[in-house]
Amino acid sequence: MNENIPEKKWFNYFNNIRNKYNTRASKTKPLVIFLDAKNSTKNHINLFKGEKNDFFDALQESAKSFSQRYDCLAMCGTDEISFIIENTDILINTINDEKKYRTHDIVSIFSQYFFEYFNNVYTKNTVYWHCNCFSIQKEKINSYLIYKSRGILKGSTAYFLKKKGIKNPYGIKLDKKLEMFYSYEDFTIIDEYKEGLLYLNGSQINLKEFLNGNIIEIQEEKNEENKSNVFLSLEDLDDFFN
Repeated sequence: MNENIPEKKWFNYFNNIRNKYNTRASKTKPLVIFLDAKNSTKNHINLFKGEKNDFFDALQESAKSFSQRYDCLAMCGTDEISFIIENTDILINTINDEKKYRTHDIVSIFSQYFFEYFNNVYTKNTVYWHCNCFSIQKEKINSYLIYKSRGILKGSTAYFLKKKGIKNPYGIKLDKKLEMFYSYEDFTIIDEYKEGLLYLNGSQINLKEFLNGNIIEIQEEKNEENKSNVFLSLEDLDDFFN
């Protein structure tokens, strides 16, 4: 380093580089924050509903808590969770006083909040999380939910088949995977949440009804006769990220 160059000049130089190549979240569009557990299957974590405060229970508790904290949607299933925040100021105000909308600021702080909360609920071992965020158009929220729901469906049914001893179930096409899934009598153990669960401001809501423009809360105690399978379409997702 040339010691004759003023320190402030170096600071401005590298600060300009950082700002140039650092993505900024939109102040007007909804913000999506996506997290998935690192090496969940390799670490032998049970991704199905089990005893209280098991992984899936902790994931639901996190969805409830954070969706209420940030007045937002939360979609969770298998080893992943997405938050869709329309009022980004609620989030930004909790991260810093300077209202920085840079995505690396958002990811670095939010992921720590989530890490701490989740691992206080789930105490069997420490779970680390990949995290990223991006802005989408408001009219793309439903498309994103369908996209994630179908991904969770693929993951949960593959995980179920893997537990049954099926080799490489993740490589099987979804139609065939579902056919195999429904061939087992105990498919009902995950049927209720195989496509993911949706939360809004702390309450679980019906995903299919939300996509149809209705908000219907799902009560904690469910009547077996009222349970229904939600199978979603992937139509019109070609321009999702446009």
